[in-house]
Amino acid sequence: MSRYKFALSAKIKGMVEWQLEHYHEDKRQLEQYKTDLIPSPVQKYSQTAGCLHSVGRSTEDTVERIATNAYVMQTERSCRAIEAVLGRLDRTDSQLVDLVYWKQSYSAEGAGMKLNLSRTATYNHINNILCTIALEMGYVSI
Repeated sequence: MSRYKFALSAKIKGMVEWQLEHYHEDKRQLEQYKTDLIPSPVQKYSQTAGCLHSVGRSTEDTVERIATNAYVMQTERSCRAIEAVLGRLDRTDSQLVDLVYWKQSYSAEGAGMKLNLSRTATYNHINNILCTIALEMGYVSI
């Protein structure tokens, strides 16, 4: 019997925790990756004739590469799901996420003590956060 109203399997919980811990890093890497896919605004000239080397549809090609890239699609989906959940968290839950997953300055129990939560309340809050993210990502359904 589970201690919670809704519980995640160990694998899904681990995946959600990892994505939550690396949320800010993933967002930075995603933006850098997209920037790297965008070609230089400097025109390329042929060395032989001095004319434009390859006139094409570089903007459309770039958009297509970004829009169809599996890494970009999955990372954007993950970041959007986490952002959606973060936007709905109350102050206590936001502080738990910050202390436990982002700053990693406290264990769950230590963060709970800092926020005047009992051990049980702390783990209930964390479980609810992780379950909500898993639902938003489509890893589980109710």
